[in-house]
Amino acid sequence: MKWRNLISELKRRHVFKSTIAYLAISWIVIQIAATIFPAFDAPEYALKALIYFLSVGLIFWIAFSWVYDLTADGIQKTDDRPADQETLELTNQRLNKVIAVSVGFAVLLLVVISFWAGSTWNESPDVPQNKVVAVLPFSQDIEEEESYFKEGMTETLIGELSKVDQLRVINKGSTQVMTSGFEPANSLINSVLKKVDFFISGNIERELNRLNIQVELKESIDAEPVWQKNYTRDISEVRILWAEVAADLSRQMNITVKQSDAVLWSGLRPVKPEAYELYLKGKHYLNKPSPVDWQRGLVYLQEAIDKNPADPYAYAWMAEAYVNLGHGPDPPPDVFPKALEAAQRAIRLDSTLAMGWAALAHYHTYFGMDWALAEYAFNRSNSLNPNLSSNHYHRSWYLALFGKMNEAIEEHKLAQELDPFFPLNTAWLGELYRWVGLYEEGLIEADKASQMQNDLAHSMFVKGRIYLDQGRINEGLELLKEASEVFVGWKYVGYGPALLETGNIKEGKAVLDELESLPLNGYRALCLGIMYAHLGDIDKTFGYLNYKQKHGWFPWIRVMFLPDEIKKDPRYLKLIRDMNLPDPAPLVYQPEG
Repeated sequence: MKWRNLISELKRRHVFKSTIAYLAISWIVIQIAATIFPAFDAPEYALKALIYFLSVGLIFWIAFSWVYDLTADGIQKTDDRPADQETLELTNQRLNKVIAVSVGFAVLLLVVISFWAGSTWNESPDVPQNKVVAVLPFSQDIEEEESYFKEGMTETLIGELSKVDQLRVINKGSTQVMTSGFEPANSLINSVLKKVDFFISGNIERELNRLNIQVELKESIDAEPVWQKNYTRDISEVRILWAEVAADLSRQMNITVKQSDAVLWSGLRPVKPEAYELYLKGKHYLNKPSPVDWQRGLVYLQEAIDKNPADPYAYAWMAEAYVNLGHGPDPPPDVFPKALEAAQRAIRLDSTLAMGWAALAHYHTYFGMDWALAEYAFNRSNSLNPNLSSNHYHRSWYLALFGKMNEAIEEHKLAQELDPFFPLNTAWLGELYRWVGLYEEGLIEADKASQMQNDLAHSMFVKGRIYLDQGRINEGLELLKEASEVFVGWKYVGYGPALLETGNIKEGKAVLDELESLPLNGYRALCLGIMYAHLGDIDKTFGYLNYKQKHGWFPWIRVMFLPDEIKKDPRYLKLIRDMNLPDPAPLVYQPEG
């Protein structure tokens, strides 16, 4: 009976109808706010705050409607005694009108929004899904030896913008080319500039641990800014600062950031300034081309970790640096185990850090050989940061290892799109074209890479291999010889095997003897195995291919390096199966069209 009495009293006091009216009006307010808040650059939390405010307000409104009522004389305190029938009907009519108007307006607003959304969806196939963004190097009045800081700030903004799935953010190495005196008439840079929708630039002022940053958004590299804003923050909140900048820029570019992307900005933690400085110095040297600089960068990263053992970023970049060292002709013996340890540590500290997953994928691609985990880590990294050029580059070669050439080429082209002036992204794309017989396309890419760097051994290597495939033996050998003079590593994996393959046995044996005189390691064992295979000495081939310490390129004996005759030997199949790779099969490629 008590419940029935309560419900009857709620009806008499019109609490139910008042609540319905409140909810309808609140819904209208939220829809209007969702439309106008972005136009006034309101922070992302503003809409959530409004929803919380209205939710709490509902409680007070229910209490208010219990005490007061809408009458002919306005809002009056509800009498404890039941009103006469005529008064009840008039009050009900007034509330019904309020509810009807509110619901009608809400329905009209819903129809308008649905019609607009439907029109947008229908038009979406004609609108590019992704906008291309170039973050130009920020300016800062500093000494040259301290340029690591502005480079680090530029790269941090690139990293935060790169989390937005609807953006294609060009990597820092290529944006530096755009402002470093690159010849404007160069067709390569002009072709890239035409594809860029927005350019971001700015200035950094640093006073001890206080950062003052001005950010500008432009629609062309030389245009006046269409938007600019100043930010001030303590350096300990530098990651949070750049996430805020990235969110503001996304709104100005009319990008609606997906919730799954925006959440990656919400969990950023403060940094320890001294450790962060060491981290930036480490990255500065890791971005240089020399292994000597990489070693120096690793020292700085280790010092950063010593200062802050909970920093996942330092571990992630350390892991990637170790993987890169493992690609060289004389890698340290423990480089890949160290890469695995650092990558796992980075992921344990922050499972949303794309570089940690990328380093884990690269480790298993070149050494760990857990192919399922490599694929998972590649995909996880790409979901967290779809603009990580190095991850697309390495995934391309992972796909090529399994003979999936269409996917491999597309992935390599994406790496090239994200870092168009990194020569290796272009030169090695030419090598993949060679694998599927697209020689003209391969030569175009090799020539483009040579325009970026005149003495690029990789371009000479790719072009030389294409010439050999085309039967242009002398031209091919000459280019491979030039490549080996620029980078001695190509002498043993490129020039020497090519000499033996083309019947230049005396010259080829001279290269082989030279290599055998050097201390044996994984790279040299692989090269000796390749050369003895072309020489026809099968036992020595497998003697070297069974060398215990494998080089990072070793898995690719499945699809390259060795002549077909070797692949018929049971010892070869055992090597492939020991790596948990499928038996050799023809490359899978379907030409476009």
